[in-house]
Amino acid sequence: MWLYNAPVWLTLPLFVIAYVGVSLGLLLLVRPWVRRVAVDREEWDRVLGYSMTTYGLFYGILLALVAVAVYQNYVSVHDVVLNETSALGSLYRISSTFPQPLAGHLQSELHSYAQHVISVDWPLQRQDVIPDEGTLQVTRFQDALYSYDPVSRGDQAQYSQALLSFDTFVEARRQRLNETTLAIPGLLWSLIWVGAAVNAFMIALIKVKRVRVHLMMAGLIAVYVGLLIYVTAAMDHPYSGPISIGPDDFRSLIDQLMSG
Repeated sequence: MWLYNAPVWLTLPLFVIAYVGVSLGLLLLVRPWVRRVAVDREEWDRVLGYSMTTYGLFYGILLALVAVAVYQNYVSVHDVVLNETSALGSLYRISSTFPQPLAGHLQSELHSYAQHVISVDWPLQRQDVIPDEGTLQVTRFQDALYSYDPVSRGDQAQYSQALLSFDTFVEARRQRLNETTLAIPGLLWSLIWVGAAVNAFMIALIKVKRVRVHLMMAGLIAVYVGLLIYVTAAMDHPYSGPISIGPDDFRSLIDQLMSG
């Protein structure tokens, strides 16, 4: 979809202008018919006002709930990524306490994994493809970690903490991969677009003498509705699109902890 392959500064104005243009075009198309049909102005305004109030309530609630759900999904995915990098950093630090050459091998595997996530996993997740190549690296690290046999109580305590961090890392990684295709169902998007069309049509049904006033009123409403739909769509896929989660946490982890 073109929305997910271009920057915000380009897609946002294009999307809003297109939606406003369609809304105003519909208004100009419907106005002559409204002038012919709305003979009784008082009855027309009363029925239309009641209909718009009821519709606006339901459509407004729908947009609000969908926007909140999309934002919650976005925050949830970001928390999962942060949990994975936190567990990865904890594993890297604990690995330094193990005897050589095991410590160097474990840290090398973790550094390689973080780079793999940035260069391989993320480009695939931006395309809604669940990556699986990193599983081999996780397995190699697991085999090396499980091969360690601590002797002293201090070593055993450090090893237990490493195993706990590893379990947390594996769980966070699984959640990150599973949420690659997280998005609003297509049927719900159909409902949103039908509602947007109905909204533009009902605004066009208002009987206004001066066409400029009618266009300005409809245009302002269309701008807001278009912005709301755009932001919802842009955040719908947490790993792709103009408003998405990137591998910045992994880059920070490499720069701040693993670069030495």
